[in-house]
Amino acid sequence: MRIIAAAMLAVLALAGCKATDDTDPNIATPPAAGGSAPASAPVKAAKPKSNLRTITYRVGGTADSADVTYSTASGQEQQQGAHLPWTKSFKVKRDAFTMVDISAQNQGSGTVTCEIDVDGVKVKAAKSSGQYAVVSCDHSLGF
Repeated sequence: MRIIAAAMLAVLALAGCKATDDTDPNIATPPAAGGSAPASAPVKAAKPKSNLRTITYRVGGTADSADVTYSTASGQEQQQGAHLPWTKSFKVKRDAFTMVDISAQNQGSGTVTCEIDVDGVKVKAAKSSGQYAVVSCDHSLGF
């Protein structure tokens, strides 16, 4: 008698279980006790990509100064005898500017370095040393 009662309890317990096969369209999941179905979690919208990129050039090293030539959206620019460390940042439209570059020549001896950051991420770095050494960095932005 106890075996039959245990078997009946097991059958009743299994009858109340929720189906796990969500791929069968004929199986409906009843709402939870209390009446309504649970609300779905809110979906976060993807952050839109900015139409602008921030370009940052850096020139440094042990040299005191350097002649710096760099590209901008309006063309090549130069700064003669820039005191190091030197930094220049500017914004460009994402689809209007595809190549960035910078070069620097120290004004005597020591090391001279260059770096290019795009949206806060270093994408290129180089170092050169010696009398009147030249260093250059370039990077393709793509689209």
